[in-house]
Amino acid sequence: MKSIAFCTASLVLSMSAHAAPDPINGKRLFEQSRCLSCHTTEVFTSPTRKVKSYAALESQVRRCDANLSTNWFDDQILDVVSYLNQMYYKFPAPAAATPKP
Repeated sequence: MKSIAFCTASLVLSMSAHAAPDPINGKRLFEQSRCLSCHTTEVFTSPTRKVKSYAALESQVRRCDANLSTNWFDDQILDVVSYLNQMYYKFPAPAAATPKP
């Protein structure tokens, strides 16, 4: 009985644990995608850029993912967001969300 409870607890914990975004993987995904087919890196550095926050950056990457049909998983999108933020934007990253019960 104890082993069943332990296995159940382990499974619940593993499902709620999220790995931190990986900017190295994000760079690889970004370079392999067609992101730069629509715009140059100037869009990231322009003083008139539309993206003004980390959340807006994530939203924009999600829009690009949908438009380009890259079909990235959520963790891959967050990797790309992390890479772009680290490379160009320098927004403070949001605190890790607390998993809901």
